[in-house]
Order: sequence, then C-alpha cells, then structure tokens
Amino acid sequence: MSDLIELQRNYILSFINDIKTEHNLKFLIIDDCVNALLDSLFADKNELLRAVTAIDLIDSSKRKGQPSVEAIYLLKPTKFNINCMDADFSNRPPKYKRAHIRFLPGFRDYLIKHFHGKQYLPQYICTLAEVQCAFTPRESLVFQTLGVDQPLQIFYNKKCIDLIERNIDRTVQCMLNLCIVTGEYPIVRYSQPSPEAYKICPATMLAKKLAFQFQEALDDYARKDETFPPPSSRPRAVCIITERSLDPFSLILHEFSYQSMAYDLAPGVDTRTDIYHYSAETETGQREDKVSKLSELVDPDWAELRHQHIMDASEYLTAKINELIAKNPLLVDRANVKTSTDLLSVVAHLKDFDEERRRITLHRSLIDECLKINEQRQLAELADFEQALAGFGLDADGNKFKGVTEKLLEVLMNKGANITDKIRYILAYALYRGGIIKEDFVKLLSFIGVNAGHPFFQHFMTLFSNFGYLGYTLIKEKAGDKPYKKEWHHETILNDPNTYNTSRFVPAAANNLSKVITNPLFLNEEAFPYVKDKPIEVLEDETPDNIGYNYSSTSLRNPRHKASWTKNTQNRAPRQRFFYYSLGGLTYGEIRTAYMQSQLKNKDIFIGTDCILTPLDVMQSVEKLSEPRNALGLQDDAKEKEKVPDFLFDRAVVAPVVSQHVHKVSHQRPSNDAKPVMPTPPPQEKEKKRSKFSKFLRSKS
Repeated sequence: MSDLIELQRNYILSFINDIKTEHNLKFLIIDDCVNALLDSLFADKNELLRAVTAIDLIDSSKRKGQPSVEAIYLLKPTKFNINCMDADFSNRPPKYKRAHIRFLPGFRDYLIKHFHGKQYLPQYICTLAEVQCAFTPRESLVFQTLGVDQPLQIFYNKKCIDLIERNIDRTVQCMLNLCIVTGEYPIVRYSQPSPEAYKICPATMLAKKLAFQFQEALDDYARKDETFPPPSSRPRAVCIITERSLDPFSLILHEFSYQSMAYDLAPGVDTRTDIYHYSAETETGQREDKVSKLSELVDPDWAELRHQHIMDASEYLTAKINELIAKNPLLVDRANVKTSTDLLSVVAHLKDFDEERRRITLHRSLIDECLKINEQRQLAELADFEQALAGFGLDADGNKFKGVTEKLLEVLMNKGANITDKIRYILAYALYRGGIIKEDFVKLLSFIGVNAGHPFFQHFMTLFSNFGYLGYTLIKEKAGDKPYKKEWHHETILNDPNTYNTSRFVPAAANNLSKVITNPLFLNEEAFPYVKDKPIEVLEDETPDNIGYNYSSTSLRNPRHKASWTKNTQNRAPRQRFFYYSLGGLTYGEIRTAYMQSQLKNKDIFIGTDCILTPLDVMQSVEKLSEPRNALGLQDDAKEKEKVPDFLFDRAVVAPVVSQHVHKVSHQRPSNDAKPVMPTPPPQEKEKKRSKFSKFLRSKS
C-alpha cells in the first residue's frame, strides 16, 4: 500500500540531498509552518539529520551561525522570513557562507519585489527555487492543504468571496504536489450541482472551479517537465473533487468507530494537536497525569485500532492485554482481575514492557472513556433513530421507520443525551424532512429546555438558518411549501448481519469511491462530469452488458471482523490510485471510508481536504457563516508580521561551532526507488506573472 507520509518524506529528502555544498555540510533553517510539516513526516528528526548537519528555527534566539557552512532555508514565503534571512547575512561575518533558498508555494509578486529589495541577502544566494510542499500528510492515506484557515467561512460565507481565489490557488498547489510525489497524471472528475442546488448555494460550483484550475496547472507542469509523469505499470489514477455540501449527514451523525468517537466525545483529546491527556496508574500504584500523541508515526496500535468499531477495538485491546499477561504469568497476579480497570492495574505493574504498556494503558483509558460517555448519553440506543433518518426513512430491515416525529420527541426528552446531541438529532430530522417551519423549530427547542429567553436559543436558530449557506433551507417559510430538492449521494446498508446497527450509514465519499472503482460508468456522469473528454478506456467499456450491470450497495458492507491496515503488500502488482478531495472539510467518518474502500477494493486511495471537522466544529462554524468578516479572525485578514527580532542582528565575529543538534551524519544519499523529480516553479494564473517569476528564479539560480 502506498503511504503519503513516506512519499512526501522522500520528496523532501530528495531535494535536500540534491543541494550540493562544499564539504557537504549544511544547516537547515525552517519556520513554524515547515516544522509542523516535518513533525507530520518524521517520528524524530534523526532521518532528516542524516541529510543535514543541524536543524534550527529561523526566529529562535538559540540559533547560532557558522560562517563556513552553507544553509538551506526551507520556509513559507513571507516578508518576515525574507527579513530574517537578510538579517542573517547583514552580520559580519554573515551567519552562513551561502544560502540555498527553498520556498513553499506562494512566492507572489509583492514578495518577489520585497525579496529583490533586500540589501544583503541577494549577494549570498547560491540557489533559489519554489518546491512543491503544499500539503501535510495527516495519516498514511490522508492529506491536508497547507495554509487554508477556516475553509467553511472562506468558501461559504458570502462576506469572504474575495478570499476564494487565493485559497483555491493553495488547493491547486496541494493537488499538484500530490501528483508530483505520486508520479500520477489523473483523470479528473468533479461534483456538479443541480440547477436548483446552485440557485440556493452558488458555492456548490467551487468543486468545478477547483477541478478546472487543477487540470490547467497539471497540464502546464507536464508541458514544462518532460519527465512527468514517470513511466509506470499502474493503471491511470482517477481524481474526484467535491465540496462540503455534498453530504450534510456526515457532518452531524454520531459515528461509532474508535477515532471518530474519541475526537467527537472525549474531552481529553485535543482535536487540533492530536494530543490525549489522561490519568494512569504507575508501578507504585499512584495516579499520574499522562500526555500521548495519537499518531501512527509513534503508535502502531493507534493505526490498527482507530478505524474499528468501538466494540471491536475494545475486544481487540482486551485480547492483546490478555495475551501480554499470558506470556508473562510469573510477573502478575490475576486473582482479582474482573474489570478493565483491574486489567489496567495489572498492566501498570508489568516490568520491562514500558512502551507496550504505555500504549495499552493509553488506548484502554481512551476506549473506556468513550464507552462510558456512550453509556451515559445513551448514544448507541438513540443511534437507530438517526441512522433511519439518514437511511431515507428505512430501518435496519429495509422497512419504513414508523412514527418519525413521535420518535424524535421521545429522543429529545431522553435524560441521558446532552443538549448538543439533541441539536444534532433535530438537524438530522430537518434534513430528512426537507425543512420544517420556524415555529416547529421553536417547539422542538422547547422540548430540550431551550425557550426564547434561553441564552442559547438564538444561537441554535442561527445554526438552523445558516444551513442554507450549504444549500439546505431547513427553515421553510410556510408549512405547505415543498421540501427542497436535493440529490443524495450517501447510502444505507440493509439486512446485513455483519454491520452494526449504529453504522448502517454509508457516507457519500464511500459510495462515490465504491462506484468509480467498481466501474467508472456507475458514477453518474451528469453529477460527476469529466474535466476533459471521457478517456478512451471508459468509452470502450460502454457496452450494453456493462451499462446494464446493476450496482448494489452490498459492495459497501463493513465487516465486523478485525481489520488490519498494515498488511505487507510488497509482492503485489502496482495498484491503481484514486484521489478524493473535499473542499470545505472532511469528517473522521469519511476519512475512515478511504481505508475501508482501499481494503475492500484492493486500490490505493488518498483522501484530502483543507480541514478535518468534528461535529462540534461543524456547528460552531455553520453558526458563524452569517457573521461579519471582522468577527471571524481569519489568518488571511491578519496583518503580516515583518519586524525581525533584535537578537538576529549579532554583528560580533562568530567562532565555528558544532551544533548541539548534530547526530550521526551520512553523506550518502538514502536509497529512494521513487525519487520525485525536482519541480519547476508552479504555474500562475496569468502568463505574465509566470514569466516574471521564472525570469527572477533564473537570475538567482
């Protein structure tokens, strides 16, 4: 199976190793943006430190120069970073001998002008280029566009229209970066809204805009680089581009896979940093606060467990604990082991299993926390109702779910579910009904104790109303108005004993991927047209037999048995790749479908977006869709930082030093069978801008 983390890591190591310096010693200078990118690629920096002598942050007060060594600057293009580099070479002697500058995408005209006006930096430049590092691999199959802040606001808040173009450009660079590191020249399709949907929400056309600009950038890159795409025996990749309004149910339903529950429910999980704060017993029997990162780079158990149903994950972990204890019978006393807490206590006192014990304690604590919250809020019991709403009004047996409104009132009066859960049930009900009148929303809120005078009343009414910005007019003007017209792209699983009742819902991402992988003809061409003409291989498949094939959702079934996402596939023939990008965010439930479809269909699937959303993120963001621009606090609106810290201006003579960061250095290139080609600067929208930038780069090379 292809791994985005490994591919992007190899790409960065490749262009760093390609930079030749005297004595092959080089400092790597980075900023916070690049540091976060490297953290997502390297469990530690040792592998990177085999390619460079030391790594430092550009604005660190501890950074010491070495005038005899050349420096590689891998930075986001900003005035601040340019000013910091200029400060480095204003010192006497300069901090470094020469500079090899590698900017992330975004080196715009105003920055080129600012760069060109620097007093010291230009005379020390050895090489200058823009590199395709425009996405962060969040997981092995998941990528996220760099630099897009609050995408729901940018793409769906009407007061942010002027920010759409620059963020589409960032997304184009992300997609182009993906193609460069994978060596793919994909067939591109996109979600096309119906005329009715477009009238309600013009933002539904953004998938088309992104698809065409991406195709243009990809074609332009291939024209400039004759080695792209590299020869390959893989079938040609397929790229599907969608936008967030395609699947509203995925945004609000309770999902019962381990990762989804952890990020949705557990208060100890920081959804921004992936850090879990918890308490665990030590060998001495004391409780101690712990901090662990939920990352496949450092935790193979997380990679194994995260996409399993919470009950499967719990059973798997219990079996692993029992296996560990069984292998060490002389180290533990099992006489009093009756509960999960007892098992954790036993594990805490195991000797010589520090790392394995840490991971088991972490996941047992987090799974138990999710199960406890599930029991308190009765989420699994109430899930049958929301699964029926998302399943076109059908129960698990495919029968019409009776008394939907009465069941909703029963759910809202449940004492276990909290107020946020109940708002999600109301939203699911309104989506299922195609909208309800304002008075009905007021009545439903009163059932959960939120009357007109309640401090949250107006917040929730704004939330219901603002779903209109996503194309769903949930508040109808009159009771007799027809429900809004919408073509649903999700599915539901019926009559399947291998599927949990809490997990019958199949997100649109899974449904679309399953169809296009099974046969491109099964993905409706009116709803998902091609950017270019239909490929000849698809035309050849348009036979009466193929067209008559009856597509069934049985191919979407989610088996309950334990799944392994890390099986050895080295001996398999190269698998076809499928890219799936959602403009405006993805949920963890949708991300999980990429892994499931990859396993079920034996394909490599990379799923990407500009942010990963939890249901709480969704509700907070949708409520803000009607807020004024100055209340959003967007990074694109923030004043650009320019002032350089005074400590960078150290004009004293610097003695040669050996950095404390130095580890074992190898001057040999690491083996890399799929070494990506060093890219030329990416195309800009206007030819004049592109030629200006190209001339500038050539003058500095």
